[in-house]
Amino acid sequence: MTASAAPIHHDIRLPSGRRHHYVSVGAKGPRIVLLHGFTDSWRSFELLFPALSAKFQLFALDQRGHGASEPAESYAIPDFVADAISFIESLGGAPVHLIGHSLGTIVAQRVAESRPDLLASLILISAAPSTGGHAGLKEMRADLAGFADRVPRDYATDFQASTAHQPLAPAQLAIFVDESMKLSLDAWRRTVDGLLNDAALSTPITLPALSIWGVRDGVFDAQAQKALARKIPGLVAIHYEDIGHAPHWESPALVAKDIENFILSLPAKH
Repeated sequence: MTASAAPIHHDIRLPSGRRHHYVSVGAKGPRIVLLHGFTDSWRSFELLFPALSAKFQLFALDQRGHGASEPAESYAIPDFVADAISFIESLGGAPVHLIGHSLGTIVAQRVAESRPDLLASLILISAAPSTGGHAGLKEMRADLAGFADRVPRDYATDFQASTAHQPLAPAQLAIFVDESMKLSLDAWRRTVDGLLNDAALSTPITLPALSIWGVRDGVFDAQAQKALARKIPGLVAIHYEDIGHAPHWESPALVAKDIENFILSLPAKH
């Protein structure tokens, strides 16, 4: 990792009173806020930092109960959304480009629906319009109910490995599993419940928007991508062959380039 891509660590106490951890990378250019997926942290986006930090300022937030951020009593999607809005507001200045992955895409869409004034664009990596009633999450909820006090590392390893179609390097997979192990069993359970109870809003998203999706995604299928396109008129969709639910892990250079091209293609007012 180059010096320009070395993350600077910060703590911030949001209006809720909860302490959140985030990292910033890059010193100039348009600002990007990144929201990671379920059981991940800022490290989910670390492979994108070297390329993107050359032209953008990056702010990767550890969402509630994840990474080095404090745990919470509630993990409903509106709670994640309130955190994201407060964090973006704390940055001040011009609207930001908001990137989400998986869980982060659900949160990002709800931010775009309720506070489009805060955003210059919306970028979704492995998204669906909603996770309400998702069959895979129902299976996970049943699994989690069987654990006594914590999630076994083997379970977290299988979960993280299953999200990628292209096998991850063992050392890289271990980093992601280490982050998953930071979550309490309660945070796992309550976040799954929050996702299962998610309800897509009827408000269309009219911001400039990009969707990046792997054709081998085993979490959100092709029908979810069609539903996403109906939800977001004018959505720019890029589909990668032989890539799964984690394109930014499996092909970070390609994802970073597509993000850069999309943002720099927008009119100057964005």
